[in-house]
Order: sequence, then C-alpha cells, then structure tokens
Amino acid sequence: MLEHPIEHAVGIYIGLLLLACVVAIAAKLITHLPYTIFLTVVGLVVGLLRWGPAPEEAGFGHELIFFVFLPPLLFHGAFHMELNRLLSHLGPILCFAVPGVIVSTVVVGGVVWWQGGIASVLVALLFGSLISPTDPVSVLALFREARAPEDLRVLVEGESLLNDATGVVLFTILLEAVVRGGGLSFGAAALAFVKVSAGGLVLGGVLGLAAFALLRRLEDHLLENAICLALAYGAFWLAEVLHVSGVIATVIAGLLIGNYGRRFSMSERTRETVESFFGSIDFLLNSLLFILIGLELREVPDAIPVNPWRLVIVAIVAMLAGRAVVAYPFYWALNQVGQRRPESWKHILFWGGLRGSIPIALLLHLPTPPTVPPDSPLVVLRPALLLAGFGCVFFSLVVQGVTMRPLLRRLRIGNEAT
Repeated sequence: MLEHPIEHAVGIYIGLLLLACVVAIAAKLITHLPYTIFLTVVGLVVGLLRWGPAPEEAGFGHELIFFVFLPPLLFHGAFHMELNRLLSHLGPILCFAVPGVIVSTVVVGGVVWWQGGIASVLVALLFGSLISPTDPVSVLALFREARAPEDLRVLVEGESLLNDATGVVLFTILLEAVVRGGGLSFGAAALAFVKVSAGGLVLGGVLGLAAFALLRRLEDHLLENAICLALAYGAFWLAEVLHVSGVIATVIAGLLIGNYGRRFSMSERTRETVESFFGSIDFLLNSLLFILIGLELREVPDAIPVNPWRLVIVAIVAMLAGRAVVAYPFYWALNQVGQRRPESWKHILFWGGLRGSIPIALLLHLPTPPTVPPDSPLVVLRPALLLAGFGCVFFSLVVQGVTMRPLLRRLRIGNEAT
C-alpha cells in the first residue's frame, strides 16, 4: 500500500507528460510526420518491454477515460469545423458517418468473430463499433500541405466528426447489452440509437445557443475560455445523466460555438485563447491516451485465450474490409444520385480512414470487475480487444499514415500532381 498515493499519481502524470514532450520533440526534429505516429510506436515499446506503472496506480479508471478525455477532444474537433461547408456536403457525410459506420461495425464484428477467435458475437460487434470511427488528423495535415481540393477535405473531416458520434453511440448501446448479458434486440437497439442521438442533438443545440448568448455579453477572454471548457464537459455530463448521447451533445455545442460564437461573440484575443487552450489540451490528452494503451498492453500477451498474431492480422484485415465495403460502394452510389466527384477520391476515402484517439479511448473505457461480473465474456476477451484494437491503430497510423503522401502523388491530387 502506498503511503502517499496522491504524490505517486502526480509523479506518474508528470512522467507521462515529459515522455509525451520528448516524443513530440523527436517527431519535430527527426521528421515532419505527425507526432501521433511516434506516440503509437512508444505505446508499442512500453507494452512490449512492460515499462511503467499500471494505469490504475495513477487513477486512470475506465470511467475517467470516458468522462474526462472524450469531451475536450470532441469539442476541439467540432470547434474548427466550418458549419456552412459541412452543411453543403451533409448528404454524403451523413451517408458515410451513419449507415457507413453501422455497416463497418457489422463487417468488422463478423470477421473477427468468424476468424479472430472472439467467441461472443456481441463482443465482436462491440469491437467493430469502437474501431470503425475514423480520425484523419494526420491525413488532413497532408491535405493542407498538398493543397488537396477543399471538397475532399470537407468530406473527410466532416465524416470523421460525425462518425465519432455514431461509433460511440453504437459502442454505448452494445456495451450495455454485453454488461447486462443476454441477447440484443435490433428493434430496441435501433430505437435506442434514434432516441439518444436525437436527445443529444437537441440538448447540445440548447446548451450551445445558451452559451453563445452568454458569451455575447462578455468581454473577458479568460472567463469566455472557462465557459467553453464548462460547455464541453457540461454538455457531455448532462447528456449522459439524461441517458442521451453526450458525444453528439458536445459535438453540436462545439459546432455552434466554433461557428457562431467565434464569429459573433468572441474578440480576436478570446479566439486565440480558446484555440490555444483546446489545442494544448488536445495534445496532452492524445499523448496520454497512446501511452496509457501501452501500459494496458503490458500483461495482454499472457492473458488472451487466442493466438495474438492471428488476432491482430484478422483485426487489421477486418478493419480494412469494413472500410472498403463503405468507401467504394457508398461512393459509387453517391456519384449516381448526386454531384459526381473524381473517381480517385474513393481511394483516399478508403486508405485515409485512419484510426486514432477515439478507438484508443473506447478501448481504455472497456470495464473490468467489479463493474462487470467476473464470468462476463468481456472480462475474458478484454485483453484480446485491447491487443486487436491497438494493432489496428498502429497499422492505421504507421502504415496508412506514412503511405498517404505517395498515394496522393500517385493519384495526382493537389500539388502532388505536379
């Protein structure tokens, strides 16, 4: 038993933060690749060499990951999304972000259940829901550098923003079914999906508009920044208390403040303060997530009941198959009924569907006893899901992320065409 647990936990936080800074510095000095790629490698090294403390020693419980890490990450992403451009491409974005995530969940879940050794169909679908949301931060950075078409950037960014919400809602519904035990009624699940999504949308809209009205009356950049932080966490918390989607509530509130609040109620100094603050929080939380998953992986190889290499390979194939089933048929269908877009874009939508912080956060949110009964299939399969999920994120960021530039050049997109 530790004599001073608070001091021990603070020491762990400082150590993890310093490690994240060292990784980011190395990424800047060695290469121009996004630091998340290096963090993924560090997480792998931590897991393989079994360095560091257990996450529980620093108080990183699964509920903390969900309620402390997710809200600012989601708010920051929504804050920078231009609403007019999102609405101008809303049809295709919704097509990829809602039915696309549902289809991907089923495909991924089916493959890992069939070939990956995940014996429970519900747990396999749970894995499909957490690995389906995309996180194209590094891709968008390459888009900006390559001066890729604006419509392509909006399509990729908008899909990522909304499919995070869809994936987390599906994950929450499936996790409840797994923890509760028994089967899953698809009719009840569909009704719950509509209910929590609509409730989150309405609540996020109300809170976002209320915050906007309050911000218009203020001229204090520190106070306005604090209100934005309270909105990010408050929208998420209140929605979860009311049993609606905290993710959707936070995203909608972030969209409203990022578009109307930033334009009509914030001074230049306030905008700079809010953007710098949430950018710093985004870096810190992303860094901690990737290092924490490495700490969680330390004991995984000895705990999973299936062949680890086979599981990881099957999970990666399942992830790519799920993305291909969404990217190519959906893109073809959208070109038949609406605005025709270049055929080369479908390859970017497929290969550029990277996985990042949201799947990692959901993996870390998977509960352990006593939250779930010891005989729950989730207890036995949780280590396998951690390994498979990290394998997918590692492949996505390291392999897909690094090869995006050559793909843009080969497809002659943006200034890579020259």
